[in-house]
Amino acid sequence: MSNPRLSIIPAGAVTDRSLEPRDLQTLCLLGRHIDRAGWCTRSQVRMAGELGCGRATLQRSLDRLYEAGWVEKRRRDVWRPEDSTPSSSYAYRVKLDRDDFDLKSLAREADDDLDESHAENAEVPEIGEGVPAGGQGCPPTGTGAHACAGTGAHTYAGTKNDPLERPLRTIERDAGARAKDRKDRFKGEFRERWPTSAVDDRQRTDYAADALSAEEEKAALDGVKPFLEELKRQGRKTIPSGWRYLEDKRWTLLKQGERSAEGGSSRTAFDVGGEEHRALEVLYAMAKARLFVNAGKVIYRGSITPQLLAFGGVSDRASWHWIADRQQIASWQTFIAKHVFGVRSPLLERRGEEMGFYAPAPWPPRKDGTWSEVEASQAGGDE
Repeated sequence: MSNPRLSIIPAGAVTDRSLEPRDLQTLCLLGRHIDRAGWCTRSQVRMAGELGCGRATLQRSLDRLYEAGWVEKRRRDVWRPEDSTPSSSYAYRVKLDRDDFDLKSLAREADDDLDESHAENAEVPEIGEGVPAGGQGCPPTGTGAHACAGTGAHTYAGTKNDPLERPLRTIERDAGARAKDRKDRFKGEFRERWPTSAVDDRQRTDYAADALSAEEEKAALDGVKPFLEELKRQGRKTIPSGWRYLEDKRWTLLKQGERSAEGGSSRTAFDVGGEEHRALEVLYAMAKARLFVNAGKVIYRGSITPQLLAFGGVSDRASWHWIADRQQIASWQTFIAKHVFGVRSPLLERRGEEMGFYAPAPWPPRKDGTWSEVEASQAGGDE
């Protein structure tokens, strides 16, 4: 083999218990991609791909190696040529010698290796001189390196040797790192699929994505294409923001509409333009929310009651009441929280020195569909 590719790492890093197995992989990988001055300027994305992990995981390994003193780093834009593109990323170089590393301990370890009692230095009789074919004193059978061969090897829980168990916080940290990598992959894939991601509120999209479980993330990605196709079929010219799609979990509304069309559930879908639609449209307009329409049906998670149908007979917004009384506001807020689903804009707004909102009547309708105060705005203006 000509020109073998080698990577040398500092001996002390091998037994540094502040490091994790992934950190040693990272340390070796840095040595594979150094320039003549010993610096590694390879993209972190490419290195993460070589190790089969996420970029965030690789970055945490680099941070631990730097904090432990086994690598040094330098901003690439400090020393790159003036005509090159500026960069805020870092280059890394492995430090083969560390000032505080105890060289005497290495000397003692070397002396220990000469001890005849050491397993590697003990004389082994030839086959047939009483050495058993298997058992104590025999090397492990099978191919490949043994996970616990040699002195001082770390053995983790699940082996038959005395385990040097990983601390619980390390296990939790690894689980958190895997979850973060999964979230990062989901956010990246969602932004690639959602048409308005370039102009959406990125922070709000991240918040909505963080609130989803792993199952909901998959369902959200699978629902993007059917959702957009349904909007196109309805002739909708606008597409909601990505964060609204995630916060409202609109892929579930789409499935709910399909079940309603098949007769799988009752009173969840109503004809556009019908009595239920008119009533819900008034209620949602007052609550500053939006109804979901699918395949010519209005999708509603609750049940249509006489109390809700009362909104279908109110007049236009010009004759609505300005609600500023605290008790009336609290009563309306309780009613809206019970009957309006999905994301809503803030209900209260400022008018002069007062905070309030507009509603068809001072109080919500009764359960029988009547209003607490009969006025023209509640009966369509003809009473």
